[in-house]
Amino acid sequence: MALALVALFALMPLPNALNAMASDMDAVPTVSYSSVARAGVVINGVTKTAINPISIGGVYYVPFKNMAQILDYDAISYNAKTKTYSATDGSVTVRVTIGGTHAMKGDERINIHAPRFVNGTTYLSLDAVSSVFNTFTYFNAPDGSVRVQMPATTYKVHSGDSLFKIAQAHHTTATAVRAANGLRSDVLMPGQILQLPVESLKKEMETGSSDVSVVDPNTVQGPAATPTASQSATAARKAQAIITLGKKYMGVPYKFGAKTSDAPRLMDCSSFMQYIFGKNGISLPRDSRQQSNVGTRVSRSQLQPGDLMFFKYPERYSDGRVGHVGVYMGNGQILHTIPKPGVTITKFGTSGYWSKNFLYGKRVIK
Repeated sequence: MALALVALFALMPLPNALNAMASDMDAVPTVSYSSVARAGVVINGVTKTAINPISIGGVYYVPFKNMAQILDYDAISYNAKTKTYSATDGSVTVRVTIGGTHAMKGDERINIHAPRFVNGTTYLSLDAVSSVFNTFTYFNAPDGSVRVQMPATTYKVHSGDSLFKIAQAHHTTATAVRAANGLRSDVLMPGQILQLPVESLKKEMETGSSDVSVVDPNTVQGPAATPTASQSATAARKAQAIITLGKKYMGVPYKFGAKTSDAPRLMDCSSFMQYIFGKNGISLPRDSRQQSNVGTRVSRSQLQPGDLMFFKYPERYSDGRVGHVGVYMGNGQILHTIPKPGVTITKFGTSGYWSKNFLYGKRVIK
């Protein structure tokens, strides 16, 4: 059954704490720039809102916080000491540092143009927007708009990129990237446009180690342990308590990148899991990609009530990443939250949307 996906692109005000402080302005060299007329942001052909780009050395830059919010990364924070912004849409947390030529997309390090700090605002180049948010973003000169292809089907090569790094970041193989572009050599040039392999050739089987652990003594971390064939009575009771609590929030609205403080009034898939497991003594990381790093891996046939289930989300991410999480209820059912209708119960069978996009389960209750 196809997932109804509704992107919420309304800009929301940020607290003052997120604005870079005066000391940041003193610490960052002055940048020579040109103002650009206010530009509409067009996502997949639909105009969402307008922003104020600037041009630095002929390269277009847009305000980081505004662009992050437009792309549904609403949970944004700023570390004044490191001059680093973090933002999450509930699936993955991205981090960019003013003046840094690398960014983090989850636990993956990617090359970008250095973010610039101009007149109290942090700007990201459109190429960096593409790399950080898994989009293809460019300036459309004829109508002066910022165009966004989401999810990306093309990639613009950055300085320092290699075929292997690009393939790794999109959870595919160098062979697949080479074949998609008819490349006879692995030599790449900055600015070169590559076609990404089809979604079926990209699949994240498991991410790297998370820096956040499950703290409940009944849980384990990492894929090494062998899952048991049946649940203990203690695990079964805890699983049922988690599921029972989750069902109380049926219909609660979904919000991409919901803040922790929004729960249980507004939640995305991972904050919902974080909330209902946390209320039962199991601490989970914030985003679904981090959550996929904890517990013991289980296959489809090993799923038991209370197991986390991880899925691809191809309508939003073209890199095959973990993009959605729910909890298995038993009897082929998933308790989760999706853009419409919010918290819901969905049938998980051997075919259909959820079966096709299922990656693996993780057991955090023992």
